[in-house]
Amino acid sequence: MFRKHRRIILPAVLLLAAAGGLIVWRMSAHTRDSKAPLTGWPWPRVVTETPHPGVTRYTDRSSSDGTTLYLFDFDFAANPNLHLELYDQDEDDAKPFDNKVKFWPRGVGQATRHLNEHGRGRVVAAWNGSFFNSNGMSGNDAVANHVASVVLAGKVHANVASIRWTTGVRYENGKPVFKILHQPDGKTQAAEFTYGASASQCLIRNGKPLQLERVKSGRRPYPSTPKEAGYVPGVNEMKTSRTSMAWSRDNKHFYLLVVKEADDEANSLVARYTRHPGDGGWTLADLQRFWLSFGAWSAVNLDGGDVTQMTALRADGRYLLVPPAWASKKRELSFSSRFWRAPPGGSIMFFYVRDAGAK
Repeated sequence: MFRKHRRIILPAVLLLAAAGGLIVWRMSAHTRDSKAPLTGWPWPRVVTETPHPGVTRYTDRSSSDGTTLYLFDFDFAANPNLHLELYDQDEDDAKPFDNKVKFWPRGVGQATRHLNEHGRGRVVAAWNGSFFNSNGMSGNDAVANHVASVVLAGKVHANVASIRWTTGVRYENGKPVFKILHQPDGKTQAAEFTYGASASQCLIRNGKPLQLERVKSGRRPYPSTPKEAGYVPGVNEMKTSRTSMAWSRDNKHFYLLVVKEADDEANSLVARYTRHPGDGGWTLADLQRFWLSFGAWSAVNLDGGDVTQMTALRADGRYLLVPPAWASKKRELSFSSRFWRAPPGGSIMFFYVRDAGAK
């Protein structure tokens, strides 16, 4: 979502092809700011599961607009073997760390299998990472590149920029300390993060909500300051699928929220500028509203929309998979650890939680 080829600048009117000719949608001058259902905690019809030691999954499918919600609580105190890490497809492709990745074939399922088979599992859950650019192609020739740096095992890569916020984890004496820093330079990133990714949006920091609105400036159209989430044109206000992370003040709990809309990013974009309600999804304000209700100490927004994808280990040993909308119209799928014929359409990077003590 919101990669280079997806940053669409709409004209004054949006023309849509229809059977009877052209339908003209006049853009609304105001921002759609209506609150989505279920943005408060607890959810009314939540299903609670404990698929793995230290992992609790909450699912609610009761939203009136068709949105499905998944919330994970990773309890690092209950299961000290849990580790949050970051996998970047550029780290072990044909030309590692050249900032060019043929990202499409390896979706979250294939990435999870790859990690499990190469000594970086057992993966308990994995999901798409932060924002990236691509050349607009799907299929085996699709090429992606980073818009900002990543930190892998304490080393900074793709150091093209440090934009908005860098989020991740630093391990101190084997225990995680989750962090969010505003535009740190490379030296600071290496010192402060074991794994991390730049370009995320900060919703809550140290228990306080950050400013979401666009800030005007004579120098830059969308400045980023420590008081702001980091405005991205069209991203904040659109109701779409979301991937978001948060954590507790004591660093014992790490949370993942996946918001899966019923339609896709294109329909969400149309709904953003018309009176059409769309089919589900949350705005950035909805995300912030939820995390405040939940009581998160800090929370961030990652990439989302059509690239939103997640897989998580089930109690029976299989994996639940929520595929990306740009590769599959299915809402949920189930796979063995081999992920045979799992949907492609991956992200350039994936955050994941593994169990270092599991086989």
